[in-house]
Amino acid sequence: MRAVIAGTGSAVGKTTISTGIMSALSSEYNVQPFKAGPDYIDPTYHGLATGNVSRNLDSFFMSDGQIREAFERGINSSKSDMGLIEGVRGLYEGISPLGDVGSTASVAKALNAPVVLILNSRSLVKSAAAVVIGFKTLDPSIRIDGVILNYVKNKKHYLKTKEAVEKLSDTPVIGGIPRKEAITVEQRHLGLVPAVERENILQSIEKWGEEMTKNIDLDALIDIMKNSGNLPRGREPIWEEGNKKPVKIGVAMDEVFTFYYKENIESLEANKAKIIPFSPMHDETIPDVDGLYIGGVTLKYLPRNYPETVL
Repeated sequence: MRAVIAGTGSAVGKTTISTGIMSALSSEYNVQPFKAGPDYIDPTYHGLATGNVSRNLDSFFMSDGQIREAFERGINSSKSDMGLIEGVRGLYEGISPLGDVGSTASVAKALNAPVVLILNSRSLVKSAAAVVIGFKTLDPSIRIDGVILNYVKNKKHYLKTKEAVEKLSDTPVIGGIPRKEAITVEQRHLGLVPAVERENILQSIEKWGEEMTKNIDLDALIDIMKNSGNLPRGREPIWEEGNKKPVKIGVAMDEVFTFYYKENIESLEANKAKIIPFSPMHDETIPDVDGLYIGGVTLKYLPRNYPETVL
């Protein structure tokens, strides 16, 4: 079972809704989360919601066969019941104005995955149907099997917009999310604030899950995922395996050094590397290793006198 949670654009609520759905479904299912694109922040929310490491699927860095390989690797690693992929930006936004590379749509195609489209329905009723029709007709090979209306004013607004979308675009509306402060999340110029910076993030995710349970037909979403069909054929390795000499790699991991892609660690392990975690913040010495892997940092936790030349 799989589905892509996509948006008509940025800032339509993809991460709060996707994370809330993951949290809600995790009470009954083992959910494996994924993120389209090279994003290292949204996956931290996914991980807290599901208990599984969120993995990245990116058609700029990966071929279709590698995307399918990475998807299966994630599902098998966590022994999950389902895979939920949060999109990036708008469904069709990619590297070029006309191509698919780097877009959420390209990931959906590679996986033959149905799409649930999130729409900012503020001040829209019949026009919401026009937006959905446009997204469906731009590329008919994309299966938009459901719509979630975000920022609905009240029940009357939701029901009118739902009727317009379903009758005019022939697409089921599986939920409507009200305008509430409880389901917003702090943002920065590079996107969302990393989950590790939010002391109350688990409580927030729990609230998002409760809102999704109340306002989304999760059974309808499960049905969409069940109808996803088989993954297309064709797999390609994500990395090469050539090193035969065992090595030890020290990996900086603490509240500062947090940004890693799971496959990068696994690629080292597949090439005879033993991963030795250490903390630049708290350890007095570097471990006895053959090499160091230092990932991205969460700036909030750096001391004020931390030398910038280190970053």
